[in-house]
Amino acid sequence: MSKLPFKEIDADNWLKPDPVVLHFTGVERLMDYVETVLAPRLSRNVPQDVQELFEVARAAMLYGYLFYPLYALGMEQLFRVGEAAVASKCEQLGAPKDKKSFSDRIDWLTERGVFDRGEFSAWHTLRRLRNSASHPDSESLLAPGFAIGILGAVAKDINALFDDEIQIVEPASEGKG
Repeated sequence: MSKLPFKEIDADNWLKPDPVVLHFTGVERLMDYVETVLAPRLSRNVPQDVQELFEVARAAMLYGYLFYPLYALGMEQLFRVGEAAVASKCEQLGAPKDKKSFSDRIDWLTERGVFDRGEFSAWHTLRRLRNSASHPDSESLLAPGFAIGILGAVAKDINALFDDEIQIVEPASEGKG
């Protein structure tokens, strides 16, 4: 018997729900679960490459029903989706080429009024989570509801980033009074 905190995949169980997940969702509510995971969507304004990355994250979470660790992998992918969205927005707005890091790009967008103080904080939190996920000490396991909640929140933030209503503010040049 496996001592793993999730099912050990074999030829007989690979298409069966992970018993750990059943504690959170229950098999009788499978369609509700599927609809909940599939509900977060990106708008048509979001670049295609970001939408494709998002779909991978969402699909991993959906298949987490069969293999519990996929929630964490989906969440880690979601962090990369956020970074790709920020990079894409910077490119659209003509950010200087030296704005290469996720942090620099968040700051640059904030300086132009794309992000308010709360959004600035949320995007930097996503960046810190991405950094932590990229350098793990051990396997990450998440409650499905938590992961799915983050999926919805990140979808909302990305959609807002590509909202046509955003007004860009050019910061005053240094040295001008």
